[in-house]
Amino acid sequence: MTSWRGTGLLAALCAAPGIAGHEGPVAEVISNHLSVQGINHSTDRLGNVVAHLPAANSGAPRVLIFAHMDEVGYMVRKIDADGFLFIERVGGASAQALPGHRLQLWTDAGPLPGVAGVLPQHIASEANAAEHARTYVDIGGRSRADAQEMGVEVGCPVTYQPTCVEFNGLITGKALDDRLGCLLLLQLAEALQADPLSGDVYLAFVVQEETRLRGAMPVAYTLKPDWAIGLDGTLAFDTPDPIDRQTDLRLGGGPAIKVMDHLRGQGQGFIPHLGLRKHIEHVARENDIALQREVVIGLSTAAAPLPFMMGGLPVAAVSFPLRYSHAPVEVADVADAKATLALLRAVIQNPWKG
Repeated sequence: MTSWRGTGLLAALCAAPGIAGHEGPVAEVISNHLSVQGINHSTDRLGNVVAHLPAANSGAPRVLIFAHMDEVGYMVRKIDADGFLFIERVGGASAQALPGHRLQLWTDAGPLPGVAGVLPQHIASEANAAEHARTYVDIGGRSRADAQEMGVEVGCPVTYQPTCVEFNGLITGKALDDRLGCLLLLQLAEALQADPLSGDVYLAFVVQEETRLRGAMPVAYTLKPDWAIGLDGTLAFDTPDPIDRQTDLRLGGGPAIKVMDHLRGQGQGFIPHLGLRKHIEHVARENDIALQREVVIGLSTAAAPLPFMMGGLPVAAVSFPLRYSHAPVEVADVADAKATLALLRAVIQNPWKG
């Protein structure tokens, strides 16, 4: 099988550490790539990176498409007397996926390998099942002073060991949510350089989605777009897991157009602008791009707060399905990624008139 053209850049994006508030290394990969491609871009005071592809005419609609740079991960909250580290979640990382996995700590002196401790199955029971509060990280230290000499401090970011592997038309790795979205925006920027643009296009790579969902807000306030599209992963329900399958979202079914999402009990959720959503669906049909409809409870994205800004902003959201979300082995379909890119390009070539 011929390797997907985007795998190398995606691997670089996934390898860069970037929990919420610490997205600098990811932004550097993105900025460097945009510079090589000769694409105008800037970085704001929060760390959001915005690329600009101007329209040929001054009356074109101003369009914002955004993906988030941050990943779920952890932060050191305590170093015990024996040199083991206790960690706190940053974002909705999976408690079940953590024990037994390789991790990286990102100290001022550089990356430091570690493993999340796991109780041997010989003595494990339901009573001591994995919980974040009890999970510890082993870095080979013998004491608190030993760990501190390695550069570990309270507050050090911790991520899963970077991986990015293509197999059988799929791709797996940590932080595909939303580094795959970042990759697609970079590929979109390259593609649009060759297009006569019908819109004044801004592509934003935003911060702190996994904790606050609000990273795109400063970008929208500054740019004041006519409409916007958020790009992120969503949950695939196509595995044998013993769960209530909320939807028929699956890998290989194409990108999803979000109809609703919601985090019950947290007051966070998203319903897209009806006219903009229907326009995207129309463009997908006209271009023979398979499109799934997404109604999912248990997640939301950086698109959620934007409709209520600046007197009302029309916002829609496009998603690519992911298996094993927020785990170190997220899985996406390369064909879905390619179709998502084709859809975004077609929407920009046929912009919504409002």
